[in-house]
Amino acid sequence: MGGAPFYNLDNLGEIIDTLHYKKGEVVKQNISIEPRFSMKQQLTDHQSIKAGYCRTTQNIQFVLDNGLSSPLSRAMMISNIIKPQIADQISAGYMAETKDKKYEFSIEGYYKQIDNVYDYKDGKDLASAVEMERIVLRGEGRAYGAEFYVKKNLGDFTGWLSYTLSWVENKIDGINKNRWYTASNDRRHDISIVGMYRLNHKWDLSATWVYTSGQALTAPSAKFEAVNWTLYYFNERNGYRAPAYHRLDVGINNTKERPNYTRIWSFGIYNLYNHYNPYMISFENDDTKPSGTKTVQTSLFGIIPSVSFTLKY
Repeated sequence: MGGAPFYNLDNLGEIIDTLHYKKGEVVKQNISIEPRFSMKQQLTDHQSIKAGYCRTTQNIQFVLDNGLSSPLSRAMMISNIIKPQIADQISAGYMAETKDKKYEFSIEGYYKQIDNVYDYKDGKDLASAVEMERIVLRGEGRAYGAEFYVKKNLGDFTGWLSYTLSWVENKIDGINKNRWYTASNDRRHDISIVGMYRLNHKWDLSATWVYTSGQALTAPSAKFEAVNWTLYYFNERNGYRAPAYHRLDVGINNTKERPNYTRIWSFGIYNLYNHYNPYMISFENDDTKPSGTKTVQTSLFGIIPSVSFTLKY
């Protein structure tokens, strides 16, 4: 829709024409058809298989910064140049439970083909220009992997374990010598372990441990010293990975039930073993190292205790 400027660019990404449309005027129309299909076959009373296909369209994309491992990103809307991202995904899975329904298990695999994936040009980042069309290139992506899940449903002790092994890759002409590379949102391993134990009708305990592979990042392969400036050279896109993210959370709840209300006191500790997970990874000069460069990790939170009160009526 009109109301903001649109652009025509040359092959170098420079603006050669600025287009103005009235507010509410249709600049370009994109029509997306999103078919979806799913099936489930019951093998026995306690076993089944499933399969599915779906197409999804994304009209707003978030482009992560590649030079630093950080959560910073810029939102990019479709325009006369930026096209909507279209993904086709197929999946298949197997599910089972014990006859007494005490335990359940599932395994599922998937493959996703993605068109109109955007990433920053070599040497560009989120601060290079206001106009995103000037600093990104378009290509294709793919994501595939498997998910495993085990859960205990009954008894004083309940909980679940889930594990995902996945790959997310991009291929964009003009980036990484036109070869496939690990995408910034790739998380190779993702583990969650949750346990809950009921001591009695008043007290229950819980613990959660999570682990996620670190964000893929582009680290400098070389650097050049200029007058009061340090210039880094990046050879491979997202060829390195930040340290993994993991933490343990524990909690205890005291519940008191009355005919007209239920009162709950909750006490918890976030990040019990005080592990400082990476929030941002940057690179600085360090003349004491042979490479002349050091990696600096910025973290936000260590261990955090908490208490909360809940009243239900």
